[in-house]
Amino acid sequence: MDPHMDRKPLNEAPHGSVMFADLSGSTRLYEVAGNAAAMAAVARCLGVMRSCSEDAGGRIVKTIGDEIMVLFPAAGRALQAALDMQSAVSQLPPVSGVPMSMHIGFHHGPVLSDASGDVFGDTVNLAARLCKLASRGQIITSAESVEQLPEWLRQTTRYLYPTQVRGREQPVELFEAIWQQATDLTLVDTGSPRTACSVFLTLRYRAAVVEMNLASAPVTIGRDSGMTIVVSDRRASRFQATVETRGGRYVLVDRSSNGTHVTIDGEESFILRRDDAMLRSHGWITFGQAMDDTEEGVEFFVRVDRV
Repeated sequence: MDPHMDRKPLNEAPHGSVMFADLSGSTRLYEVAGNAAAMAAVARCLGVMRSCSEDAGGRIVKTIGDEIMVLFPAAGRALQAALDMQSAVSQLPPVSGVPMSMHIGFHHGPVLSDASGDVFGDTVNLAARLCKLASRGQIITSAESVEQLPEWLRQTTRYLYPTQVRGREQPVELFEAIWQQATDLTLVDTGSPRTACSVFLTLRYRAAVVEMNLASAPVTIGRDSGMTIVVSDRRASRFQATVETRGGRYVLVDRSSNGTHVTIDGEESFILRRDDAMLRSHGWITFGQAMDDTEEGVEFFVRVDRV
């Protein structure tokens, strides 16, 4: 018997926006808070995520662990839900000192569906990939989605860079939606033609300067003499963190016992605990305390050169 004979027939639906929204750092939450408190916190976050999705006209397709998949009739509705989710989850109280946060990806395009309500196809696959590319607190989408947005929502987005996605011949042009009010990030003018770009990262600690491009090997930071950047701050671990390239971006990964603080210009400081975050614009990486309380840290600059 053909194993696919019992599958319900697929029907090509009108274009829609598929969103994946995933909680960040839930593994750490379970370690610190314990199963009962962590499960309650995750359930609370998922409830907020579902409510924001439904209020924006989305249909919950499925929940996968601490991630939800939602189908929206329009890109504007998907982005509005994403903005509302990030704002609402960021206001939830920390659990055992762990702040609640999430990352979101969505893409607008043709959607295949079956009679059960499940959805399939390239749009779903790309939306899932965009969610994985997003760091904590980020909303990542595609050029195709941004083109479908009403003008007032389009102005909340900025162009990031192109990245190669498995299964696609042409690079996918990534955009980020800015949901925090306190930001000095430059918003993209989507009416202007986009050009190819090269992205570089400079890391500076005292007199040491390390330059990275997207082909660079990971840079290690810590007190151990074998690190790329050797820091003398006693609050730092021997192996504090790495900076690596991932999907056309620079990602800071905490490897320490006590966490790594990150301060990005125009945004609130946050701490990574066995988690990662994308470095962008200009800011500081500090150890044991935020930049406001210390003069010891690694300064970083992300530079985008248009070709």
